[in-house]
Amino acid sequence: MSEYSGHENLETATKRKNFTKWVLDEVSPVLKGNILEVGSGLGTFSEYIIERFPESSITLSDVSHIYVKNLEEKFGSKKVDVYKLDLNDSEDFQKILHKKFDSIIAINVLEHIKDDKLALRQLHDLLNLDGTLVILVPANKFLYNVIDKSIDHWRRYTKDELRTKLQECHFSIKRMFSFNILGMIGWYVNGNICKNPVINKQASGIFDKLIPIMKMVEKLLGRKIGLSIICFAKKV
Repeated sequence: MSEYSGHENLETATKRKNFTKWVLDEVSPVLKGNILEVGSGLGTFSEYIIERFPESSITLSDVSHIYVKNLEEKFGSKKVDVYKLDLNDSEDFQKILHKKFDSIIAINVLEHIKDDKLALRQLHDLLNLDGTLVILVPANKFLYNVIDKSIDHWRRYTKDELRTKLQECHFSIKRMFSFNILGMIGWYVNGNICKNPVINKQASGIFDKLIPIMKMVEKLLGRKIGLSIICFAKKV
């Protein structure tokens, strides 16, 4: 269906409804106004963003022409704008530059971009003054494995690395925290030990059912380590 090498894993992710809602619960409080979602893919998060922010102007985007067409077919009737957007492509950037956003959300996007600092500068330019960038990226370099390689991840991040890059691109960090501590186990076993580049669908389904327990575990243990990092950053 797509040029994206991780399509099978992305389809598996669309089935994790509880996890999707959990992520949106974490980031929704800082989203407002005109919202741009970068890397909308199959619309997994897009559907919930549109539902939760009925008064907002929503713009979806993806690097894949096929995903863009799919997004247009799926959400076009809801008066949602859709753009093909590669944040390392100046032509794509110029086509959307006339729009300015109060919030930009990029979930599992930055790690796919070779020049992530250029991407952050582009996102900075797309935000209104005092606008908010919400990002979720993979964490912990020791977890980089065959799954990351199969879905074209250039890197996994540390908090210090992410903080430095954001600050160099003129963002002020408002909050940064680790997310999904138990997800590290499945990722390590599947990718580091079993060397399986495809996320196990059965395990993914079990994982999704355990979300209520995982949320309680994170509250008890704090958020010092996790499979991902979530960051809220302001344009300055």
